[in-house]
Amino acid sequence: MPASAARLGWALLATAAVALPLLTANTYYLYLACCVGLLTIVTAGLNVLAGFTGQISLGHAGFYALGAYGAALGVTRLGWPAWLGVISGLGLAAAVGAAVAGAALRVSGPYLAMVTIAFGIIVESVLIEWIAVTGGPGGVFNIPKPSIQVSYWIIVAVAALSLWLIANLRRSAWGRGFLAVKGSEVAAESLGLSAYYLRIVAFTVSAAFAGVAGALFAFLNGYISPDSFTLQNSIVFLLALLFGGLGSTAGPVIGSLALTVLPELLTGLSDYRLMLYGVLLLASTYWLPSGVVGAVARWMGDRRAGPSPCPLPEGERDHGRSEQRDEASLLTVEGVSIAFGGVVALSDVSVSVAAREVHAVIGPNGAGKTTLLNLLSGYYTPERGRIQLAGRSIVGRPPYAVARLGVARTFQTAQLFPDLTVAENVGVGVSGPRLGSLLAALVGAPSSRRRERELRSRALALLEPSDLAARAEQPAEALPAGLRRQLEIARALATAPRLLMLDEPAAGLGPAEIEALDAQVTTLRNGGGPAIILVEHHMDLVMAVSDRISVLDYGRVIARGSPASVRDNAAVVEAYLGAPA
Repeated sequence: MPASAARLGWALLATAAVALPLLTANTYYLYLACCVGLLTIVTAGLNVLAGFTGQISLGHAGFYALGAYGAALGVTRLGWPAWLGVISGLGLAAAVGAAVAGAALRVSGPYLAMVTIAFGIIVESVLIEWIAVTGGPGGVFNIPKPSIQVSYWIIVAVAALSLWLIANLRRSAWGRGFLAVKGSEVAAESLGLSAYYLRIVAFTVSAAFAGVAGALFAFLNGYISPDSFTLQNSIVFLLALLFGGLGSTAGPVIGSLALTVLPELLTGLSDYRLMLYGVLLLASTYWLPSGVVGAVARWMGDRRAGPSPCPLPEGERDHGRSEQRDEASLLTVEGVSIAFGGVVALSDVSVSVAAREVHAVIGPNGAGKTTLLNLLSGYYTPERGRIQLAGRSIVGRPPYAVARLGVARTFQTAQLFPDLTVAENVGVGVSGPRLGSLLAALVGAPSSRRRERELRSRALALLEPSDLAARAEQPAEALPAGLRRQLEIARALATAPRLLMLDEPAAGLGPAEIEALDAQVTTLRNGGGPAIILVEHHMDLVMAVSDRISVLDYGRVIARGSPASVRDNAAVVEAYLGAPA
């Protein structure tokens, strides 16, 4: 929504939070407000996992419980001060969260939800059965309990701090990395980002926030027991975030208000609370797919994705391009073969690409062209043969590791990050895996803000020569087909690659756009840009820009050489026309 409206909304919320304890001393209202604050803290952290990376957890009540018991036992058994108890709760939840994430994030989607449900149930069972430590069903008593007014101000302050930290994170390279993985894991890894690592970090951060909220919950009540940390709590955490708005800063607040106040208004239906939550979930999914915040933003006619960021100073990115320019062969592919279910996709394929060369790979549909690119970028592993980049084998390396060696690519269907703006998409490419300090990003440290300004200016500079410059702040998903292609190429070039692979970049483009693509490729070649592998069906473009061409047919190389020699090759004519020349 517009910045002025957002600022007004936050100002009203802050005023209400400050005014409430001044207007009433009713402990019920203050306690209810504390519950809203605690739920806001949990959902702010859960927003990093579910809203930013798209991973659903239904086990966060377990981390909430770890924070509560870690703080309570530290204070009651070890005599720690309350502030140290909160830190211990945070640390325990974060440590367990990192361990759980390492195992659980091998799967995703509904499988991840089931794994996290199991985790939450295990934690609840341990709290009940480990009587010597947790007190069993009876819980932990005699937790120091400040007055409700003191608890209110502490919880409100921590909730505000949580929202501020998450807003800072969203504006950083880390936030863009999370959203890139959510938008297209394949494209994110082609830019050097490890989706698995980023999801582990997001899971750990979200667990830490839940741990802090759990610790504050223990001090608010002065007593905790296992029945406060059930699966129902995890459902409420996720539902509050979905209702408020995944990925938005205000979503946790709105969802927490609704999910805390609504049950109190319907106390007569407490036996049907789970049913109520289910109905609310279905209703919000159908009528509010992007939550209340998203609905308000659409109603106000504003589709901006948020603050833009981007790239890295040139000195921070160097794939050794200057050393490589003098090498005769940048990429060497020898005798590569791969089959899928008995169907041979590539058989004994050999290709050599020199530095600064534009090497086209052509052939009929199904010839194995995209399969070759997937092998070169690490998405497939050949059954035999070798692939070397600048003398280093890249066989068996994951896509993000291949990308970090200086290989960038585009895809047959443009793989953009829809939750990011045009400038932010390019920014993901420029920063790549160099995300900086997570702590500095969370607190918005001066070094992080300075780096963000440098990144943004570099991203805008990369957009300047194209038609995308005027659309830098638009959501990438709003671009037409031709500009989507331009953006994907600009994002790939932002990684400063040694080898750029373009998979049918002219598909769906008009004559003027193809001419612009021709000029861009020619400029890259003449200007000392990266070596380019071009997979394309538009033969006029191929013949105009290529230095050499390799022709595939049924997974085999049937011709290679200059454009003129390939054009007159009888085997090539037969492959395309289906009859002898």
